[in-house]
Amino acid sequence: MSEKLALFGGRRTADAPFPGWPRFSDKSLAGAQEPLRAGRVGYWTGTCGRSLEAAWAAWCGARRAVSCANGTAALHLALLALGIGPGDEVIVPSHTFVATPFSVLHAGGVPVFADVTADQTLDPRAIGALCTERTRAVIAVHLFGVVCDMDAVLREARARGLAVVEDCAQCAGGEYGGRKAGVLGDAGCFSFHYSKHVSAAGEGGMVVTDDDAVAEVCRSLRDHGEELEPSSETAMPVAGAAHAAAPGAAALLQEIEERSRGRFVRAGFNYRMTEVQAAVALGELERLESWNLARRIRHAKTYDHAFSHLTGIQAVPLNTEKRRNAYWRYPLQLDLSRLACDAGGFRDALFAEGIPCGLIPWLESYREPALKRYAGDGSASPPCPLAERLDASTVCLLLHPTWERNHIDMTVSAVKKVLAHYRR
Repeated sequence: MSEKLALFGGRRTADAPFPGWPRFSDKSLAGAQEPLRAGRVGYWTGTCGRSLEAAWAAWCGARRAVSCANGTAALHLALLALGIGPGDEVIVPSHTFVATPFSVLHAGGVPVFADVTADQTLDPRAIGALCTERTRAVIAVHLFGVVCDMDAVLREARARGLAVVEDCAQCAGGEYGGRKAGVLGDAGCFSFHYSKHVSAAGEGGMVVTDDDAVAEVCRSLRDHGEELEPSSETAMPVAGAAHAAAPGAAALLQEIEERSRGRFVRAGFNYRMTEVQAAVALGELERLESWNLARRIRHAKTYDHAFSHLTGIQAVPLNTEKRRNAYWRYPLQLDLSRLACDAGGFRDALFAEGIPCGLIPWLESYREPALKRYAGDGSASPPCPLAERLDASTVCLLLHPTWERNHIDMTVSAVKKVLAHYRR
């Protein structure tokens, strides 16, 4: 006989709140204060932004990195820099947050929705069937930290002359064939949103690429469309109020004010990251591998061992030697044919047990009101049946690096308790 669920009056598995995310390191907190003390808080007034770009490029193994305001801005910049414009079609998985297809719309393009495979990432086989004479690019979304089958995606895209953008918002640190996610296509885009692996004090983004021309256009568009000299990537501190008395301050201020006059060559945006954000992200990048990812991977191994062979579990997240998962979330696929509940009921039961968890936190993109018109008539952009089934059968567990082994163990116990109650 199964133990009575807390949902129906039984004893809760966990009574105390679980640690949240993000939690910043002491170095990040101290680093954030330096630009504030100096009064050099804008990208062009200090050195943190450029230091972050150099460090992120080196960590990823990319030639160039361009910081920006958020992950959506990163996608927008990358698409524009790769030549996506009005009427151009871009293939995106429907099984992603709306920022992915919205970035295509922001560039003037048309999102074309593709289905996914059982690992919840873009189905490479869908690319060819969705291509038309207007198709220009593919966005491969590494969802939940699961890395796409990039060999297959690139093979399909290159055969048709398509650019490939990697959406790495949920996959900082994922790897494919020993290379970091983000450096496999033409450009990789990262998010430093407060929920992501690395948070830049709430928001932030980064584009990485090996193409110098793409990087330069991204950098220009980020800065109102200014044509930037290579020397402008070095630190250029502004003589603000805190430094007005410094020798040569007036001359320096005049030089900076005149730097941009007559140099705006394209209609760009103000997508810059602040120095405070960059300082925080630098501190968090420093411990990404040694603490953040290491703990996520360790927690995931415990989940894998506990769930892989349980009746009522269809699949645990893909993680192989070739496609190394970064574990932003842990999407647990339920075998609903063996359970007397749906994913929502399972989630509700876990909540009642005191376990933080959720469903897939977005609809299929073509079901969102702003995107329904791009769902097509069933031929140019057909519905995505496997993505719909995954949406209906997935519960997302958490595995924050702030959690200890006892939090993971309580989550495992609660999942087993709910499974035992609802198992057919």
